Amino acid sequence: MRQFAKTILSLISDIELDKQADKVYDILVDILLFLFNVDNVSLMIKDNDIFIPQRVAGRLKGHLQSLPLKVTGIISEVVEKQRPLYSESVMDILRFGLSDEVTSIYAFPIVSKDKVAGLLGIFNSNIPQEDADIISELCRMTGFIFRLIELQGIYGKCIKDTDVLNMAATRLNPVKESEMLYETIVDISVHLTDAERSSLMLIEDEKPCLTIKAAKGINKKLLKEMKIKVGEGIAGKVFEEGIPLIVHDIEKDERFLIKRRPSYRTGSFISLPFKIGKRTIGVLNISDKITGEVFSEKDLDLLRPFASYATIALERSMYYSLAGHLKELSITDSLTGLFNRRYFEERFFEELQRSERHNLSFSLAMMDIDDFKLFNDTEGHLAGDQVLKNIANTAKDSLRVIDVIARFGGEEFAVIMPQTEKEEAFLVAERIRKSVKEQLPRTWKVFPRERITISIGVATFPSDGKDRSELIRNADRALYRGKKEGKDKTVVCEI
Repeated sequence: MRQFAKTILSLISDIELDKQADKVYDILVDILLFLFNVDNVSLMIKDNDIFIPQRVAGRLKGHLQSLPLKVTGIISEVVEKQRPLYSESVMDILRFGLSDEVTSIYAFPIVSKDKVAGLLGIFNSNIPQEDADIISELCRMTGFIFRLIELQGIYGKCIKDTDVLNMAATRLNPVKESEMLYETIVDISVHLTDAERSSLMLIEDEKPCLTIKAAKGINKKLLKEMKIKVGEGIAGKVFEEGIPLIVHDIEKDERFLIKRRPSYRTGSFISLPFKIGKRTIGVLNISDKITGEVFSEKDLDLLRPFASYATIALERSMYYSLAGHLKELSITDSLTGLFNRRYFEERFFEELQRSERHNLSFSLAMMDIDDFKLFNDTEGHLAGDQVLKNIANTAKDSLRVIDVIARFGGEEFAVIMPQTEKEEAFLVAERIRKSVKEQLPRTWKVFPRERITISIGVATFPSDGKDRSELIRNADRALYRGKKEGKDKTVVCEI
């Protein structure tokens, strides 16, 4: 990941939902220019079968500004498959009417409401795959933000529909965590309708069934594993048809051949789809008026704007989850689950500054797996990956709460130990080394060693170095001294 991934996340997370789309365009283009150093960029919005430039920057701005791209060639493939594509083909470039100054195009889709609403075109720039992955995530988030801006307009209208919904808005607005949001929606729904029971059912990803996310007045243990197929049962049919259902007495309603459950006091209920546009994401079920009366059209009219607001809150919660996922992705090594090199560099710099400012010590441990190349050669890279995962988990469990461990690269790991002198750092490193040696399961067949071991080098600020390069260099020297002395050792720097 790039060094500026943290800045990217900050820029994206600071976007307010009441911003106009133009502001989002500006932020995205600025990110590409200044943090990814691209040569030319064009952000385009789809209008029928062409993508019209909205923001263009770079050396070829004048040419690209006046040139919409037709949905043809690789662009049609980007739209159809909803994934980025890169081309240096002269035919592709000429087909779009681009000048011969354009030597390559990298097209990233911006998806909103499951359709490609925009396109991010990057021209004449060689983008590493790691950067391309981040740009794809940014485009995903941009599409999500576009959708949220649209939804925010709906949300504004909802809270004006009735004074009662001011209470709903006050309670739902601050809730970002999904589980709490589910519970809040159910609580408000029973309050608005004077009901005793309610359940919120949402569609599962890639599965045609509804699961109960929250319930009021119903035993949660009974509902935990319950799944309703789309089109089956009352809730399944309401979801499939997308039309609210109000029933006065299920036992007398000719639309239903089933009897109501005896656990319900009345036969009256409301089942209401949660919809954004034509897309249904869940169903809210409400039953048992406290007064014993039947539900009326007035109850349904009150629930309609609430359901719209609640659906927006649910999608907003998904946005925050996506932002959290992107943040985690930017600082985490995908194989081991540890922090990655980029995060290590940031955290190391912070610790160095803090220790200098407050006249504190901290220690750095560099760890390397002994004979790892031989292990990969004899057991294969898949087995090697598993060893990396096992060592990462074992080392993480052996550390203190304040310590930070990261995958430094290949088979090498780094540990930052704040406010830790050399003697204590040695003990922490030894605990890791012994745990790896003793706890790693023996799964190999050909590797000619009895155990997997690691060697560790320790250096301490400021005695072993006062800047990043010096500390890492001295920790590495101690590490490789341990390698020369027979491996499976922890060696402290001696200057």
